Amino acid sequence: MNTGRRRHPVEVQKYSSTQDPQTGEMIQGWATIGTEWASIEGINGREFIAAAAEQTATTMRVTIGYRDDLTTAHRLAYHGKKYDLKAILPNNTMTELVCMCEVGLI
Repeated sequence: MNTGRRRHPVEVQKYSSTQDPQTGEMIQGWATIGTEWASIEGINGREFIAAAAEQTATTMRVTIGYRDDLTTAHRLAYHGKKYDLKAILPNNTMTELVCMCEVGLI
């Protein structure tokens, strides 16, 4: 394991609902459940037209330490960018996770 390449602190986030104690209203949103040091590398980018608006989607490879609680329902956040998890691939020794993520920018 080469921890020197993991120099980006990314937030692991989970979509959840909480209740406002004053109004009783259910508030839904992303909550940070932890921080991991990560290596972030761009894989490819593609442009496409959807709903008459040009958009760009970029596939990124994010490598973090092994976590057994991470699923594709989570997301990663780093410097204002949100990384949607598409695939989570553990290495053979279960010390690292390679997360294939998509970053959508409008």
